[in-house]
Amino acid sequence: MKQEVPFSSKRFLLTLTLCACAVILLQNHDLSRALSFPLALGAVAAGLIVCFLLFLPAVWLKKRWDSDVLTLVQSRGRAAQGMVAVIYSAYFLYVAAYFLLPYTDMFCKKYYTETNPCPVAFLLLACCVYAASKGANVITRFGIFLFVLAMVTNFMMFGGSLSSLDMHNGSLGWQGNPADFGNHVIYFVTPCFIAALFACLSGDATRFRVHQIVTALGLTGVKYALVLFFLTFAAGEYAARQAYETFVLSRVAHFGDYAGVESLYMALATMSVFMIISLLLCGVTKAWHCGGNLWVLALLTGLVFALQLWAVSNDAIRELFTRPLLLIALTLITAAVIPLLVGWGERRRHA
Repeated sequence: MKQEVPFSSKRFLLTLTLCACAVILLQNHDLSRALSFPLALGAVAAGLIVCFLLFLPAVWLKKRWDSDVLTLVQSRGRAAQGMVAVIYSAYFLYVAAYFLLPYTDMFCKKYYTETNPCPVAFLLLACCVYAASKGANVITRFGIFLFVLAMVTNFMMFGGSLSSLDMHNGSLGWQGNPADFGNHVIYFVTPCFIAALFACLSGDATRFRVHQIVTALGLTGVKYALVLFFLTFAAGEYAARQAYETFVLSRVAHFGDYAGVESLYMALATMSVFMIISLLLCGVTKAWHCGGNLWVLALLTGLVFALQLWAVSNDAIRELFTRPLLLIALTLITAAVIPLLVGWGERRRHA
């Protein structure tokens, strides 16, 4: 197994923040427009609070033993190691397909309409194999570049939408029904997949502090709130009538005669999904003690590509990979239940 190089926990949490941004970048009529803007912000806050709670078991492992669940389980028997590896492998492959499918669909429907989603997925996965072979340290370094790209994209997209603001487009009151609010909360819990990544890869992160997680989720919430604000009061009904509303927002942004920053938006979405899948691959190879092995990484990405092909040709399978509740349930197991069980086992072993 390739020895992972330690990396800064600040850089790691920054990378996870950028991964979480993919949720709002790929939003496609997942949120009801009947819910007023203040209640939508409340749903964002509620969802991210749940995400923070799912971080706590892994935080306990990190603070108590300066390790992660995959490292601690190596002291157990082969049966326990194998079971944990299978569970995390299945989960990470599911999450990879969960984000790859909407990304390729958006790319082909909104940006490059003459291509097929499968070649796009193949090329992206090939890049992910190379990145994962270099390890999480290199991927988190790339996160610094992506953070700069995100700042430029956000400035262009939000700044270019200021002239289109119309506060009559949406409601600032308290309008909406409990079902819509609940659906919003569920949607904004889906960034919890980064808690599972933290649970598996945080053992190599140095100088960790709990407030770094709070900062990461806070920045994520600001990003979500700004997108919701400009979708409601700038793009309005124009975005509501089209698929992938955040992409539409990037297209309508303009500075005088210069209009549309969809290329920057697509670059940011591509890099976010790229880092998600690359870190997921790092997690799987770490679970099987074969980090950096190109053959194993190629096999794993082959499985993700097979899921992509299957989902593209089968609507029932595609539906399976677009269910937020299923993602949250699986994350609860991998980010909370298993780390708690491993932590309790460590306490009993050292007692």
